[in-house]
Amino acid sequence: MRITVAKLVATVIACGYVVAMIVEANGATPNVVKGSLGLLLPMALIWFPDAIGGFTGYVGRGGRIDTETPPFLVSAAGWILLIVVPVAIYLLR
Repeated sequence: MRITVAKLVATVIACGYVVAMIVEANGATPNVVKGSLGLLLPMALIWFPDAIGGFTGYVGRGGRIDTETPPFLVSAAGWILLIVVPVAIYLLR
């Protein structure tokens, strides 16, 4: 696994979100922990798109994944979850 510029930028953005959550919550630790846990999925999609996209097989309730997902699509989904969703939530709030 190579550390790329995109992975570093995603990490900086996620750290910025955590700092913003700490400032906004005035130190209320449970809120910051919950918000930080929400960053795990997009960060995993950005950092490990090959492993996640390569998953095939049984997924539950009788579902199967037959083909691998291209890594760039997995990474793009991570960027959407990291950037678009929090900005939309902020603007709608």
